Amino acid sequence: MPLSPPFVKAPLAVVAGLLAALVACDRRHPSATDTPSQDVLRAAARFYDAYSEDARAHRREKLAQYYAPNGALIVLAGQRRFYSRAAIDSFYRGPWQGPAYFAWDTLAFDTLSSNLVLVTGRFRWLAAGARDTTRFIYAAILQTADSSLAIRVEQETPAPNRQR
Repeated sequence: MPLSPPFVKAPLAVVAGLLAALVACDRRHPSATDTPSQDVLRAAARFYDAYSEDARAHRREKLAQYYAPNGALIVLAGQRRFYSRAAIDSFYRGPWQGPAYFAWDTLAFDTLSSNLVLVTGRFRWLAAGARDTTRFIYAAILQTADSSLAIRVEQETPAPNRQR
């Protein structure tokens, strides 16, 4: 859920939260016999391509549809909170400020089980009226839902400023 900056201070707490959420999402741990499905990894890449197109185009009515029907755990500003799908939809249709610029810098996809995909990477976000983009570290867990993928857990952390 790319939101307007500023966000999250505690990366270690975020990682702990994501691991806790992973256990909550799927009680079965991946085993050595689980093999990554290239189909689900390709579907995850297409999912994020569509998500970014809708965010850049400010398609408020579509953005909540990327989240799990029963809601998602979202970690922002170091705070973990579960949001229902209705609350996510209300946010995107209400106070959400679309970006002047948005792009994924890198995204990596790893299967955790037959119905879970771990997404890690970075994105750049330019708020309306801002002079420069803000860089974020991103992590999410996608879960299969209704024969497609949906965000079940999402975390965004501002990337540290680069020292020159």
